[in-house]
Amino acid sequence: MADAQRTPTGVRPDLTSRKHIHDLVVGFYRELIMDEVLGQIFEEVAEVDWSKHIPLLIDYWCRVLLGHQTYQGAILVAHRHVHDQQAFTADHFDRWYSFWVATIDQTWAGPLAEKAKSHAAKVGGSLARQLPRIAWEPTQGATCPIARGVPVNG
Repeated sequence: MADAQRTPTGVRPDLTSRKHIHDLVVGFYRELIMDEVLGQIFEEVAEVDWSKHIPLLIDYWCRVLLGHQTYQGAILVAHRHVHDQQAFTADHFDRWYSFWVATIDQTWAGPLAEKAKSHAAKVGGSLARQLPRIAWEPTQGATCPIARGVPVNG
């Protein structure tokens, strides 16, 4: 799939269309569910209905990256439900973010691709602070980001 997105000159395109975002989301979750740690959370704990989840996520990222107003969801509520069943850890956020960045970097490049990575880092940090109450952020400058988790005081 990665090579199919490249232009004739071999340059990676940016995430400028709903189709690009569809391909990113589908590719990301295709890899994520195969992960020995995260796959179990999505398949056994959250019991994700992919026919509903994927379109919702495509709408979410189209809102973030393209300004489309079709997303109707509540990120914290959905993740709180899963966290209540199996507590999220810094390793979960590290793995999730590493998969996200690797999926983007494999196929896309440009300002919107960078925005997708930085926004995901903000979302991960926010969820980490609100659910397991840890301070989490990706390590800056890593080619394949390895994040760190630090307990939050209070």
